[in-house]
Order: sequence, then C-alpha cells, then structure tokens
Amino acid sequence: MSKEKLYQERLQRYITAMECGKPDKVPIAFSVGEWAVKYTGSTLEEVYYNLDKSIEITCEVVQDLDFDIFGGGPTLWWPPMFDAMGSKLYKFPGIHLEENSQFQYMEEEYMKPEDYDDFIANPTEWLATKYLPRISEEFARPGSYRATVALIKSAAAYAMASNVMAKGWEKWTKEHGVVPSTSGFTKAPFDTLGDTLRGMKGILLDIRRRPEKVLAACEAIIPHNIAYALIGARGDTTLPCKATLHRGAYPFLSMEHWEKFYWPSLKAVIEGLWAQGKRMYFFAEGNWTPYLERIAELPEKSIVFIIDTTDAKKAKEILGGKFCLWGGVPTTLLTYGTPAQVKDCVKQAIDELACDGGFVLAPGGAVMSDAKWENIFAMIEAGREYGVY
Repeated sequence: MSKEKLYQERLQRYITAMECGKPDKVPIAFSVGEWAVKYTGSTLEEVYYNLDKSIEITCEVVQDLDFDIFGGGPTLWWPPMFDAMGSKLYKFPGIHLEENSQFQYMEEEYMKPEDYDDFIANPTEWLATKYLPRISEEFARPGSYRATVALIKSAAAYAMASNVMAKGWEKWTKEHGVVPSTSGFTKAPFDTLGDTLRGMKGILLDIRRRPEKVLAACEAIIPHNIAYALIGARGDTTLPCKATLHRGAYPFLSMEHWEKFYWPSLKAVIEGLWAQGKRMYFFAEGNWTPYLERIAELPEKSIVFIIDTTDAKKAKEILGGKFCLWGGVPTTLLTYGTPAQVKDCVKQAIDELACDGGFVLAPGGAVMSDAKWENIFAMIEAGREYGVY
C-alpha cells in the first residue's frame, strides 16, 4: 500500500471516530514526546536545540510503531526564539538545566491586580506594552534599539522553527502515513488568565477578592482564543484544535467556582469554534468526572474528550455517542506496568469504550521519558489485535 493511500485510510478512520461512528478498526494515537529521546539514545538538550535531530529521531520511532494518529515529536518549542528575547518564562536543558532535564515553566504574577482594568479594556495592547516587557529582559524598554533587535531576532527564530517543523510534518505524513491529531491551539480563558498571567496563587486569590474582574477578564479573552485557534489551524476544520485544560481539573476549583469562573468562558470558546466547523481536542488533564454532566450540554460532536484520570466508565455512560472519547491506557501503566497488564488494559478499554464506535485508543496523557518501550509496543499490538470491528 502506498503511503498516500495509508494516510487517507488512517484519516478516514479518525474522522469516522470523531463523528461517533464505527471505522474498520479502532484508531490508535500516540505522541512520541520525550520518551523518544530515551528510545533513540539522544539527550533532551539535543532535540530541543537541534530541530533536525528532533525530526530525525521522531522518524525512527514512527517507522517502528504501527499507529494511525500522531500527536507530534518531543520538541514543543525551539529555545533560541526565547533566548533571543531574554525570556523569563522557561528554563531549558543545556543552558539552565542539565542535558536530560525536562523544560521548566517559571510561573510568576506577570499581571498585577491593578492591571485588570487595562487588560479588560484592550487585552492586545496590554500584552504588547506591559506583559512583554515583564517576561523578556530584552524588551524592558519597548521601542529601544535593543528591544527592536530582539523582536526581529525572536520573530526570525520563530519563522525558522515553524518552517523546519512544517517540513517535519510533511515528512511524517507523506513518508510514514501518520495523521496529525490536531491543527491549531487554544486555551480555556480562565487558564490563559490563571496559567500565564496571574499564576496559581494570584488567580485563587482573585476569585475571592475581585471575582467580577476575573469574570470580565475571561469574557474579554473569549474572542481572542477563538481567533487564535482558527488562525493557527490555517483554515483547517477537519482536525480538532488542541486545548490543554489545566486549572479545570478537580479539585483545583470547587464545583461552585468551576461553574462560575471556569466553565462559561470555556463553553463559549467551544461553541464559537464549533459555529465555524472547528472541533476542540478537549484535553481534560487530571480528573473531570464531577463535570461530565455539564460537558454533555455542549453541541454534539463539538469536542474530542480525552480521558486522563477521569472515570472512563462514567465518561462513556454520559458522553458516549455524543462525543468521540480518546484514551483508555493510563500513562502510569506504561511506566510501571508489564506488557501483559498493558494488553489486558487495552482489551478492557476496547470492550468498554469502543463497542459502538466513537473511540480512539491512546495513552491518557503525555508519555513520559520513563515509559517502558515494551509497554508501548504492547499497547499498539493489543490495539490492533482487539480493535477490529
């Protein structure tokens, strides 16, 4: 079979599952992640700073594993584009950390309580004039020669990285026939505010001390997060838009606070995207079991619901048939289990979650570097063995 025919076969399998139908077999998804670094005998420093190396080792893994849907390689960002702007947001292996350390996000209150009014009035202007100088040493004096040069250098680095990764994806799809899991990226407005701007401590204080400001800020973020998703996807509506949902997991917020602060603006983003034919890859990191009834209120087929530590049986009971479910294999099992246990888990997941279609077999979260290669192979082999309709 040609790689193009294989790609189209896998794509149709994925589309059918997203439409809650029964394809010829259960689609299998896998993200190479940092596990590939260990598998190929490389270092995290190498794959972060050398994108060609990252693409090369990803090809090694993809050709060895028979899966349909691909979540991407081990490199999320190219550090030089952050280095060029003197970014305070991240620390990467090789310069700030030892060569095999995972990157670290440096959470701070980059937005102060007194910034709320200006942010709400014009988020874009506030980000450009206040946020960038606070997170970037080179932008400390906006408009200066140094800041202008840093802006040009970081923009050029971003363009270079985007070009290399686009060629990587072309290679993975055309030479290996794997289908991208998503196109475009967005966040829940509360996560934009709580992850990036106010930080965990700040946002948890704000929902008690200045709740109306939090609600107004989330409302202001909604159109930006819809636009960002569509722009990043470059018009594609076949694949879902990825949204990694952080602060919404139980019990970060009480049910009362989740209902008031988290859910309304996230729901608005999902509905806004779906109105333009774009699904959300609803990466429900952690446990979302208490919220399943509210999630079921979303328009049918508007999300692909990723099961991390959410109760899978309850997710099937409440969301099954309305949304595609994704997961079934705990990432901890891939690290601490045996191949036999993994195969038993896959069989159970397919029996319980895939019986009437609308299911993608996958690890529930990111496959970490300590996952056992024999367990990865066991998951995929069992998926092919038990996943035929």
